[in-house]
Amino acid sequence: MSDAPRKPLLHQELSSQIISAFYEVYNTMVRGLLEGCYQNALFVELQERGIPVDREVPFGVRYKERIVGQYRVDLLVDRKVIVECKTADTLHSQHESQMLHYLKATNTELGLLMYFGTKPLFRRFVHTSGSAASFGNAEEAAVTEDVTPARRESA
Repeated sequence: MSDAPRKPLLHQELSSQIISAFYEVYNTMVRGLLEGCYQNALFVELQERGIPVDREVPFGVRYKERIVGQYRVDLLVDRKVIVECKTADTLHSQHESQMLHYLKATNTELGLLMYFGTKPLFRRFVHTSGSAASFGNAEEAAVTEDVTPARRESA
């Protein structure tokens, strides 16, 4: 084991609060609801905790400086963290790709995928300017492991 000090996680306190709110919603609500129900419940939970959050935040997709499409992120927390809620029981590469594209397109550094399936799962993605060319599938990870295809932060 290395005695080197661990690098702090990006937006560590805020992401810990979001993850705590995710578990509160997961443990309170029944399984099998539509994605929007969990998204709305997480929105309410974050608001009740006094955490600034916006829902269904639109952003434009640009081509040669023109907007050619529009996407919406489920939640934008404190203008720092994109949160996407999914109801899949397993991880799907298209969900991970979607998050990576959202981070790149919005130039947001941190994204959390929250899976409200039979087991609570989440993935943490970090995007930096230098990692934009490294987008791809994330590695398999345990519930508490922080993962990004470009780099892995120390837990």
